[in-house]
Amino acid sequence: MLVQNIDVNALKKNEKETSHDKGWGIMEQGAIALVVIIVLALVFGGLYMLRSRTGVANESSNIQTIITSTQGLLKGSDGYTFTSGAKMTGALIQMGGVPKTMTVRGTPSSGTATLYNSWGGAVTVAPASTSGFNNGFTVTYEKVPQDACIQIATQISRTGLTNGITLNSTAHSDGKVTTEEASAQCTADNGSTGTNKLIFTING
Repeated sequence: MLVQNIDVNALKKNEKETSHDKGWGIMEQGAIALVVIIVLALVFGGLYMLRSRTGVANESSNIQTIITSTQGLLKGSDGYTFTSGAKMTGALIQMGGVPKTMTVRGTPSSGTATLYNSWGGAVTVAPASTSGFNNGFTVTYEKVPQDACIQIATQISRTGLTNGITLNSTAHSDGKVTTEEASAQCTADNGSTGTNKLIFTING
């Protein structure tokens, strides 16, 4: 009987130790899960920033390509003789003057296709009249996110390609935009949708 009692006591002791071990196991698993969540958040945050920077770099390059292509392909002896932005944009697409990475809706060869940036905003090239003569044009970018608006405006400003830059309702007639100005004039996103319109004016 004595041996039996000892065995029972030992069994109870083992059960307590096992229960104690289980408790520590749950805490350890919770800590590991928390670390994993933090690491994933950092990774996805880094990927978002990288994607955002890549998108800005691509669109900044796209704008410069559109400007140089328009000057090389669409300007005649009488300037840019188009009656609307839709027709001018369609002609540029038709002539292969837009970057291949941009979204084109419609049949490119039709002359009526439309162009969109990586944020789903319309991109329009339109004639701009100076003293009654269409010697210039504008490139309009819509639905641009706030962070991209600031970066693109300042990057294009530094290239010297434009004679004017308009951020939403604020015009910079000298084509120069500082980071301070852009950060004040580029508006916050509406959820995941950009709210900014950028207009680049080129004379010549």
